[in-house]
Amino acid sequence: MSRESRAWMLDTMAFHHEFASLLESPLGLVPLRDRAARLWDSQDGMVREYLSLLTVRPADWSVSCDEDNLVDWYRVLMAGHLTPTRWLRSPATLRRGLPALGWHATEARRLSRGRELLTLAERHLSTANIELLLPRFGWGHKGWLDQSDIDGAIVKMRSLDRRMFRDCQDLVPVVEDAFEVFEAASRKPDHVLITLTS
Repeated sequence: MSRESRAWMLDTMAFHHEFASLLESPLGLVPLRDRAARLWDSQDGMVREYLSLLTVRPADWSVSCDEDNLVDWYRVLMAGHLTPTRWLRSPATLRRGLPALGWHATEARRLSRGRELLTLAERHLSTANIELLLPRFGWGHKGWLDQSDIDGAIVKMRSLDRRMFRDCQDLVPVVEDAFEVFEAASRKPDHVLITLTS
């Protein structure tokens, strides 16, 4: 079976501390770029799997060690702070199916694709650092859920009336899978769930 997504738990505090320390280095952006390059060249299987799903331009890093690469480096540096976890087997089906079970379409989209990564950075980085990232981040870099998203999804799934599935039998395994993914993620309350969907 081909997998449409992968997921990891991210230690947000350790990751953002490392990123901010490198970004604020008196040596400029070189230490940040060098750390990203070392991770990119890593032979660790988990790191390789995560990096293989990113759309980044490492060939540009040696040509221009400048702020245009900050979003790439932000995403690559996460690799050093990830722990693999269960992933949604069919995020697209979950996104399409949840509204039939009473979820708002926006909530279904968030649970299946995650929040914008920019909002994760905004929670953990200083205003000065966010001002560097903001013009380069833009929107469309989705992929994280916090514990309130996860806990809310679990509560809502537990309270589903089984009769709702009478006309949606195909959603039973999809919702069961999502419940198991979110339940596993809830066991690391000091982390966030990172998802990448192909």
